[in-house]
Amino acid sequence: MPLYDVEHITPLTEAQQASLAQAFTNLHSQRFATPKFFINVRYTDVSAQAVYRGGRKVEYNRVILRTRVGEQRTKDLYDDHCRDIVRIWEEQICCEGPGGGGGGDGAKDGLRTVWVLGALTTAVECGIARPRVGEEEEWLKINMEEFRNLARRGDEDFVELVRELDEVQS
Repeated sequence: MPLYDVEHITPLTEAQQASLAQAFTNLHSQRFATPKFFINVRYTDVSAQAVYRGGRKVEYNRVILRTRVGEQRTKDLYDDHCRDIVRIWEEQICCEGPGGGGGGDGAKDGLRTVWVLGALTTAVECGIARPRVGEEEEWLKINMEEFRNLARRGDEDFVELVRELDEVQS
């Protein structure tokens, strides 16, 4: 469901990418009660990309989150989420700001922008349509047998999803 597009000018190692992906996944999963299996993080090195703001060429790191919207998800909730994404970046990548243990040049390596786009209307994966915001629990119950069937057939993503859901229920 959610897609975190990390567009970076700061070189990120594979270990840094994995660490950020895990932290963003955990944050989203906990805040929005979304199984981790559905959370995607994608990296794009945009250091050679021309970006203009106010008619002036600029270079900066940014995260663009594409997710579902709903009445339960307020602007304040998303503002807090954005601040937490910046905090995670600062702790792991950049030396500036709260936490700031990651090293690097704060002006260049900092996360300048987090955008949340409520642009995800729906998605279908493995033939299963995603739920509306607020209907996740019922949707999980309705589709659990299909998730288990996919896991039994060896789909590694669904093996992990079923494991995660079984852990939450126990």
